[in-house]
Amino acid sequence: MFLINHYKKVLTGFLFFISLFIISISCDSTEPTDELKPGRRDYTWTVDTVKIPFKKLTRIWGSSPTDVWAIGSGGGLDQAIWHYDGISWKTDNISRGIGPDCVFGFSASDVWIAGGEGKIWHFDGIEWTFNHEFKKNGYVISFSDLWGEAYDNIYAVGYADSSEIRKAIILHFNGNQWIEKKIPNINTGLVRIRKDQSIGKYYLDGLGGSSTIIVSLFKYDGNSSLTKIYESNYSIATNSITQKLLNEVYFVIGYKINKYDGKHFNEIININEPQFGSQIWGRTLKDIFLRMFDGLAHYNGENVQYLFNYNTNSGISIIDAVLFDNEIFFLAIDWNKDQNIIYRGKLN
Repeated sequence: MFLINHYKKVLTGFLFFISLFIISISCDSTEPTDELKPGRRDYTWTVDTVKIPFKKLTRIWGSSPTDVWAIGSGGGLDQAIWHYDGISWKTDNISRGIGPDCVFGFSASDVWIAGGEGKIWHFDGIEWTFNHEFKKNGYVISFSDLWGEAYDNIYAVGYADSSEIRKAIILHFNGNQWIEKKIPNINTGLVRIRKDQSIGKYYLDGLGGSSTIIVSLFKYDGNSSLTKIYESNYSIATNSITQKLLNEVYFVIGYKINKYDGKHFNEIININEPQFGSQIWGRTLKDIFLRMFDGLAHYNGENVQYLFNYNTNSGISIIDAVLFDNEIFFLAIDWNKDQNIIYRGKLN
């Protein structure tokens, strides 16, 4: 099937492959003066491990520090969904017909997962139930990301792949049913969607190409207009990732955090750390966590400081994160030991 194995690997761990490179960049803030307080760094860290045969957990989401979900495809279907209740990580060992690649929710009783075979499941606070299966005749469907701002306004994005063609797909949930959005035919797998609520626009990441990986960014109006705003052959200097800080969307392109004004990408922060890994999570522009190839660092509006380190030969790669007011969770894969690591930080 056309590039299925290649894209399943890449899309399941979209951020994995950037950990193969070392980046050399600079960290100078060009943001305007404001009254935001620098983010605190006095975290106490706890490390959990989850080892699952033939499976890696790749996405994490939670409604609170005592209600966190981590999911992953591959391996046994009875080990695809894990939950943290504030004490330990557990799975219910129930086999479900989905290999999830994304998780998103609004509360402890409203959580969604989606992934391979175009399947979507929902958790109501008590049990997981099958919700929808999206099909296209002659295509294999895979969802890579879920995101929404209300129970009746959720998007699922991914791709439809056949032996001859691959198409970007967007589905929308209106509170009652999932409906495919009629977008232009784009030979790209969509891997992330976020909304800039300050201007009412959605932005998406794309990943395509055959012998050469192509990274793309798109602007989306929520209906049928999908406009490409950035494209490049993948390299360390051109890799692009969309991320939200509060209600606004920012773009990490290469070594810089940018804001898009509708025509141009404007540099907000330029990172100058040789181990920066092209991924950020944050609360504000003065409280940003940086994925490093040798640990986790933090930018507070003035400088970068490591929160913890590990050896670059350790085989550890941070994949995803969920942030709460006083606690933070970072999901990582330890490739050498074939297990997942969850770093839990709590402010003192």
